[in-house]
Amino acid sequence: MVKLIRSFSSSAAKVLAFVGRHPTPILILPSLWFLGRYLPFWKDIDATVQLIAPAYDDNLLHFPPVYSFLARVPFFVIDSLLNGHAPGIFERQHPSLVAVYGLVVVQHIGLWIALRYFIFSFPARDIARGAVALLLASIASFYAFAHTGGSEAMTPITYFLVFGAGLRALLKRATWGSWVIYTTAVFLAVGSRHINAIVLIWLPGTAIFLALRSFLSPVENLKYRSRRSRSLTALTALLCGLLGLGAEKVVSKVLCHQFGIVERSSVGRTMSGRITTWVDRLSTDQKQALLNSVQRLTDDPLVSLAIQLQIDIGSYDKGTGEALATALQERGFQGEKLLAEKDQLILQSSLCFYRTFNAGLIKEIMSDFWHGFMPTNDQGIAISAPKATYFSLERIAETPSDWIGISELPIFVPGKANATLERATKDFMIRHWRWLPILVWTILFIGIGTWRARRGLLPTTHLLAGLSILSVGVLIYAANCVFIYAMPRYALPLLVTVIAFGALVSVSREVIGEK
Repeated sequence: MVKLIRSFSSSAAKVLAFVGRHPTPILILPSLWFLGRYLPFWKDIDATVQLIAPAYDDNLLHFPPVYSFLARVPFFVIDSLLNGHAPGIFERQHPSLVAVYGLVVVQHIGLWIALRYFIFSFPARDIARGAVALLLASIASFYAFAHTGGSEAMTPITYFLVFGAGLRALLKRATWGSWVIYTTAVFLAVGSRHINAIVLIWLPGTAIFLALRSFLSPVENLKYRSRRSRSLTALTALLCGLLGLGAEKVVSKVLCHQFGIVERSSVGRTMSGRITTWVDRLSTDQKQALLNSVQRLTDDPLVSLAIQLQIDIGSYDKGTGEALATALQERGFQGEKLLAEKDQLILQSSLCFYRTFNAGLIKEIMSDFWHGFMPTNDQGIAISAPKATYFSLERIAETPSDWIGISELPIFVPGKANATLERATKDFMIRHWRWLPILVWTILFIGIGTWRARRGLLPTTHLLAGLSILSVGVLIYAANCVFIYAMPRYALPLLVTVIAFGALVSVSREVIGEK
């Protein structure tokens, strides 16, 4: 029996070591599972605005335009080859099912590249890399969203590229190519979701922290060289991050100018949804008291009106936006000026609610923040993709004009959409981590990292870099909770950073000459 166990252990170690040297086939397998079992998923009305609607303020301002229009390139190329013609990427789209498959295949390929790049971003033994490859391939959420039309597909792809390039820089293994990848990943991250801009602080912030820590080094020469190296890394990361962010802003500005869109922030619409989850729980008397306290914070009658509408009607999407438009029309506003003024009013009125620092609103935010750690898990995040596809049927019935160009596809046939959701609910690939909430993953990896660091198996620099990855994920999710109510898919950035942190601190090791 002992001989058999040893033989099995030796064989398993060899397999893991092989996977560690060649992780790509393992990373591809879950994609083949999704592609073989499921039609593409669709992120509800968000994806329709991003990928189907012609260029207008929602897919130029509310959603960043980089993903919205670059993701249409597979539609254009594939349908041009199949049919001899296809709408331009800024026009209303009518993609074939093959073209939609083309988009999700590109997203899957991007995920494989990003995960593989991350696996080789820090020093580890081949066996340990094999274990990391298996871990990454086991997270269904990464693959479910790669299989989904919608900008959140870019979250795992861009984050793992950012962390992969950043770890190379922090561990003094970066090349000029690493910085090109980092800049491109930043551009794509910010160009897919506005909140991803927070990830820009991770690398320069971590490098500055490590530079300051070098002051504690007992070796003066080493301290100087380490501090200079970290400072250079921080400066380069800052410049590359600003380049990526600036490029996204230039794209947005140019497109707004081309299509006659007034540039402005649409975050007030999102904040309005956050406010509604709190206000809806209040009694009539509490709403009146809240109205009085919030309206005291503005002298603008239109902002005051927007405050009242948010309490009486609800969020921007539930009717406040339409009511504000009517009020502005009566005051002579039209066209883009009306839309810009409406966004400005909803933003200013929402900020007034936040300025009250009301205990009820803070409690809602903290409750949602905790919910992201417990009970949210990999299954809950992954299953939201097929759920969104199924829930799109109701949206199609309510406003069919919004879905012209996509509603005819098989993914929105009621019987198929329902069968897809039922299959996903029972799918082992999606369900297997359902008993591990994100909080448990976090505690587990913190424990492993601490234990390895105390035993001298994990360099302190690697532990601190991992903790900084975890911290930026927590910060992004916290910011999300401040601006919008909780949904499982909003915890995807948190899950990505927790798994990236865990992979690093569980297997990374010191190399000769590293301090």
